[in-house]
Amino acid sequence: MTAAAPHSPFAGSRAADSYWMPPVVAVGVLIAGLATAWMIHWIAAHRQPEAAVLRTGLVFGAILMTALAAYIARRRSRAQAVIAALIFLTTCSILLLGIYFFRVSGYVLFPADFLVWPEGDFVNDIIKLSTGYPLYSAQVNNDSFVYVPGPQLLTFALAFVTGHGFSIPWLRAMQLVYTCASAFVALLCWRRILKLSTDSQMSPSWIWHGLCYAALLLVATNAITNPFIHNLHGDALAQLVTVTAYYLLLRYVRRPSGAALAMMCLAAPAGFLVKQSLLIWAGLFAAYLRLWGKSRKQLLIFLPATATLCAVTAGICYELWGQSFFYWTWYVLGKHAVSPLRSFEHLLDAWTYFAGGLLGGIVVLRGGYCRELLGAWLIWLALIATETYTSGIAWMLNHIGPASLLAGVWLFSGLTRLCAPAADTRPNAEGWFQAAAVTACIALLFYGMGFVRIPLQPIPDDAYRYVRDIEAQFAGEDASKILLDAGSWVYIKQRVVMGDRAPSIGERGYTQTGDFSGMLSRIANKRYNKILVRGLHTPDFVYDYYLWPKSSGIRQALAENYRETGRIPAAQGAMAPNWAEDPYYFGEITILEPRGTTAGL
Repeated sequence: MTAAAPHSPFAGSRAADSYWMPPVVAVGVLIAGLATAWMIHWIAAHRQPEAAVLRTGLVFGAILMTALAAYIARRRSRAQAVIAALIFLTTCSILLLGIYFFRVSGYVLFPADFLVWPEGDFVNDIIKLSTGYPLYSAQVNNDSFVYVPGPQLLTFALAFVTGHGFSIPWLRAMQLVYTCASAFVALLCWRRILKLSTDSQMSPSWIWHGLCYAALLLVATNAITNPFIHNLHGDALAQLVTVTAYYLLLRYVRRPSGAALAMMCLAAPAGFLVKQSLLIWAGLFAAYLRLWGKSRKQLLIFLPATATLCAVTAGICYELWGQSFFYWTWYVLGKHAVSPLRSFEHLLDAWTYFAGGLLGGIVVLRGGYCRELLGAWLIWLALIATETYTSGIAWMLNHIGPASLLAGVWLFSGLTRLCAPAADTRPNAEGWFQAAAVTACIALLFYGMGFVRIPLQPIPDDAYRYVRDIEAQFAGEDASKILLDAGSWVYIKQRVVMGDRAPSIGERGYTQTGDFSGMLSRIANKRYNKILVRGLHTPDFVYDYYLWPKSSGIRQALAENYRETGRIPAAQGAMAPNWAEDPYYFGEITILEPRGTTAGL
């Protein structure tokens, strides 16, 4: 390969080996994205939605044209089509990031924790941590979570040291911190793949780093496979753990050292505390060491070491929470059957990530490459296939999010390889037309990968009225005597650990894995002075869903022991597309109070 031109996007080996470039570029991209979000906010202020979107589009078009014109005016006859294309795509990616930050600010700053089903349980666990209440208790209490405690523990710890341990917006902001970190580790993976697949002369410069970090952050937050990444859920931290484990694998490929092997031994047990499915890394690493490892001895070290660490981790959990831990985190989830047809549907929905990873891998692995890098690519393929299959237990595609980010790594690695020869050619009319066509294809691909969003605030003003109406029901009352079906922010002030929540009941109702006698007894004894539930008169009442094989009896118990005393209207207003991922939790609330005079006993 010939030496790159002085202003080429491949600047030489010193640029690739400098450790400062990735963090500096990442910080610069984040600052530019946040500044763009502020600009959108300024444009949209006090304007009708359609006018705001139109003005934003015009400003974005002007920015894109200005960036291209500035480069061409500066380089003139020496301007290169590849660099112009990179400038366009990088600017486009940063503008799309600005739209994402603008939109997600509406979710992050929303003061209540019911944007999606696990948020209330996530916050309930944080209340438990602050009071010393067990994270996992007997199932009849209906106050535990089906996910492992790592995300709740780490998020609360980081928020607590900053003085915001009980701030819902702050807790959501921590999920974005994990996501930005995931994209940064993915950028490091991209650099390592290039080093493993090319000679030292190919050294991506700052423009490549800027494009890849911005694009990988868009992948990490894409609307198809990562729709809940900003919510109080384990997705953001699970994605960070996954991409970190993959980075450890690539480090091992480059330099099979004892230190790299030791870190690989820790990946599965650490991942287990974040999401149960991350135990798969024990099997993936073992498969890699068996098929592509350079020493059978390292496999014989890895297997007992990681198995022991996983057993110790599970033993500690059992010591802390007993059999209840395994009931909630293994038995309940284990009863969810996988629908192969639904998994196949998810494969079709996420086809751009399969295609991107496959095509990127083909480009990277053609010609001379190390055999071990082929193994790393096949490990990604096994991971995304597994995540797609297991996503068939539910309708959402968030199970595929971590592998989608790794697909983005391979896609942009392949794109970098493809652009390397073009960077060394003399510019001509044909080269400019080709670069323009490829750039247009990639820009269109951004839409197919879920990067493009409408620059509107997602949550209408009436949603805040809805929150205030709920809070008014708790004003001056003992929160432990009021049951809200979903959402725990109203219990933070009094540090109440509330059970009998709708997500807990709904999680176990369909699979018939729950014992609801405790809640039925509390309803019969009129334990609660007030009960606030959504969908009481609809078939999809979460406490007694119409598709369950057997009724829970909760709807009937409520009718016999409580009476309706009021309603909180559903949130209304001009809504941006997908303004709430689960609008059920913004639906009408029925207020119930005990019949007779035995309330609160």
